[in-house]
Amino acid sequence: MSTSVVAPDAQESKRRSSVDLSQLTPLLGLALVALLAAIFAPKFFQADNLGNLTRQAGILAVVAAGQTLVLLVAGIDLSVGAVITLSMVLIAKICKTDESKILMALIVALIVALIAGSANAFLVVVRRVPPFVATLATAVLIGGVQTAYTQGVPSGSIPKALTRLGSGNLHGIPVPSIVGLLVIAATAFVLRYTYIGRWIYASGGNPEAARVSGVPVSRVVAGCFIASSLFALAGGILLGGYAGYVDSYLGAGYDLDSIAAAVIGGTSFAGGKGGVWRTLVGSLIITAALNMIVLAGASEWLQLFVKGFVVILAVAIQTARWNWRRRR
Repeated sequence: MSTSVVAPDAQESKRRSSVDLSQLTPLLGLALVALLAAIFAPKFFQADNLGNLTRQAGILAVVAAGQTLVLLVAGIDLSVGAVITLSMVLIAKICKTDESKILMALIVALIVALIAGSANAFLVVVRRVPPFVATLATAVLIGGVQTAYTQGVPSGSIPKALTRLGSGNLHGIPVPSIVGLLVIAATAFVLRYTYIGRWIYASGGNPEAARVSGVPVSRVVAGCFIASSLFALAGGILLGGYAGYVDSYLGAGYDLDSIAAAVIGGTSFAGGKGGVWRTLVGSLIITAALNMIVLAGASEWLQLFVKGFVVILAVAIQTARWNWRRRR
């Protein structure tokens, strides 16, 4: 009886092949959405629609980049939508029709975002509250502050300077798309080429081992939550400029959409696995899928169903892949 032995080089080759294929999964998902759009919504590929789609995907990518940082340290941030809405309400209320107050409005919005991120960090790191509960509580608190400040009627116009930023183009390319790409590139650089990036992956993958190795895990986790709020503010400025107005629904859904974009891109809820380049693809998938079903004339409940199904499918693919690797 003979047994076959696989050479170490062959084993390493197979391992690398599986990793490469797993990294292609988000791109395959994007290709599938494009195929379905060609069948059910031919208007999807018109130039104006593609321009709006990439603009919306750029805004989501900015918010999702911050969400990815939180997920990498085994957290979650449900307060990003509330931060977006409150910050833009403040900007609209402070500026009104006076463009000279825009700097002061942006500083106030920045302070609010820092307070929200610091509150999340304090609850998670110091008080040991589960991230889901902590960030949900922060979102509810922000909503209460917003209701009290606006007397329940958050509305207003966005200053023209921000409108030009959110709805403008640079050499034919939507400005939010450029900003989203730059944010993703900068975050990817930090994660891959700096010690801060290594600390983030270590803190999420094995916090106890990272702590023993000298990584300031608590500060890293706190920094990721604060960064997520700041990224939400940046995305909110682009979103407000694109919409041109503010209401209570401006940031609605961006908490779940940003999580979905990161998870579809391969970032693990368990922490320590993932990256922002695939989050960018996830943002494109989410935006393109919703755009496609709207063009196809689908109802709102079907939009929510498709979004939920895409997230469940992405998590299922990740889980199956991780289990397959463990068995091997």
